[in-house]
Amino acid sequence: MRIEVAAAPRRRNLDGGRVYAVTEPAAPASALVTRAPATPPSFGETPFPVRNGLAGHPLFSDERIEELLRRLPRARVEVRRVTVDPDPAGGWKRGPMDPDVDPVAAFRGLAQRPTWMLLHDTWKHDAGYRDLLEQYLAELSTLFPELAPGVSDLGCWMFLSSGRSVVHFHADPDQSFLNQVRGGKTVFVYPARVLPEKTVEELVYAYDQGVVTYDPAYEPQRFEPVHLSPGESVFLPLYAPHRVINDDTVCVSWNVGFNTARSRRRRDVHCVNLELRHLGLTPTPWGRRPRVDAVKRASRFVFKAKNRLLPFTRPKIRV
Repeated sequence: MRIEVAAAPRRRNLDGGRVYAVTEPAAPASALVTRAPATPPSFGETPFPVRNGLAGHPLFSDERIEELLRRLPRARVEVRRVTVDPDPAGGWKRGPMDPDVDPVAAFRGLAQRPTWMLLHDTWKHDAGYRDLLEQYLAELSTLFPELAPGVSDLGCWMFLSSGRSVVHFHADPDQSFLNQVRGGKTVFVYPARVLPEKTVEELVYAYDQGVVTYDPAYEPQRFEPVHLSPGESVFLPLYAPHRVINDDTVCVSWNVGFNTARSRRRRDVHCVNLELRHLGLTPTPWGRRPRVDAVKRASRFVFKAKNRLLPFTRPKIRV
């Protein structure tokens, strides 16, 4: 099985990414992703469980992770100091970066020093993880027909973190499956609707989690916490903010993120709304007027062309 670039229609994402058409998966030795009893037939705005077959996979052994860390450019390995206080007074904020620490040393020291590591672009620098991503998507597409037409912004990210680490409140500019490989953690997910419209616009435009900040007023709307052990996964809905508290042991997690045709359409509306807001207007929020949303989607290319020709007019996002 391979992921192929769709021949027609050919599309481009805001970040220049490809649209991936999904072919039938090859018969794997063991399934990478399967349904859990509570898995629904389609995506929605609520987190739900699936099962994964990644526990014990050779790509997640210490030796193979260290090999990956040596291959990745240092700029693509995010290392942050974190707290082990389960109720931080600072509002679940991101910990400070450790830009000078050696990634392999940081990984080896996870049991001694509270640290959170995020490995970006792994599939671009290591063929083993690219192949794993392709097979995972192929199997996922058999469970969710919405993926059959193809996905964009496809990627995988590895999280390496100390026991009892408290991971900051944030949201992602896509939807994803968080797969637990080693250790355990509790994931606290909130509906995307708790975020102000302007925050969602900045998130999808800047692709930076730093625009999302915690507000205690979100707590009454939080979903039931989801505990993940090795072999368990959770779907994180589009733009749904979340935070994490690890169990007592070192955690290894693998996240697969993507956009579908439906989420790309919504993203285009948010990006146009941000441009209009930058011009001093007050746009109608996404979803309120479907016909207006359709016009905005069709006009997205105009703003992209404007930003290429006149880059100084591009909206500035403060993080």
